[in-house]
Amino acid sequence: MPKASIRAAYAYDRLRAYPPEVAGRIATAMGNALGVRGEEAVLLELGVGTGRIALPLIARGYPYIALDQDPAMLEVFRQKAAGVMRKVRLLEADARAIPLPDESVHGVIVVHLWHLLPDWPKALAEALRVLKPGGVLLEGWDEMEAEEERGIQERWRSLVEAEGVRVERGLHKRRLQEVEEALRRLGLKPKAREVVRWREARTLRQALEALEERLYSFTQLVPEEVHQGIMPRLWAWAEGEFGDLDRPFTLERSFTLRATRMA
Repeated sequence: MPKASIRAAYAYDRLRAYPPEVAGRIATAMGNALGVRGEEAVLLELGVGTGRIALPLIARGYPYIALDQDPAMLEVFRQKAAGVMRKVRLLEADARAIPLPDESVHGVIVVHLWHLLPDWPKALAEALRVLKPGGVLLEGWDEMEAEEERGIQERWRSLVEAEGVRVERGLHKRRLQEVEEALRRLGLKPKAREVVRWREARTLRQALEALEERLYSFTQLVPEEVHQGIMPRLWAWAEGEFGDLDRPFTLERSFTLRATRMA
């Protein structure tokens, strides 16, 4: 497995994690939306990553099927879940072709995945296929806002676009709207609510590292040689602009959950 892939997985785990109390509130909200006791409900998460959503639910007793097509992400997840692996089944697979029977799980969890799949309707159809009657599709997403982080991301964008590469932002929100419209066309009734809002300290160095490791979806379509070419210039600009890169700033974050129950 390439060292760069493992490094990126660890960076994702470190920089995109939830504080324990936030992770607990997300897990509680998902459990309440399921309406089934933990020992009875089998959960499938598409794009499980390093387990920031999964681990608190596994700790509550839910049997868990953790699907991801990135072996590095699954390896980090495996290490973190070592003490509870008897409750977990790992699937290295594509969400657009889930290797499970029809109507086999009580809940399908999808957090920050749809916008990574140009042919997302295939993944949505698969998610609905494996849900039992009365099962629930649980979609979640973060919102993050900080002036300092936005400024660094905008500078990154301007450097990339100066190399002739267009950066597309806002796809995540548009895709969530498209998925909701698709669910309503099927006669389903998705309901969304903000579960938790919190503040956390972030440093300028961490904001730069998140960009360097391409942890945000808007970085994914930029050619690697362009990204690597502009990063030294971005670091140099940030040092000149801000001085101390370990200076903390406040990041405003929230998590929204959308639940759709099958007929």
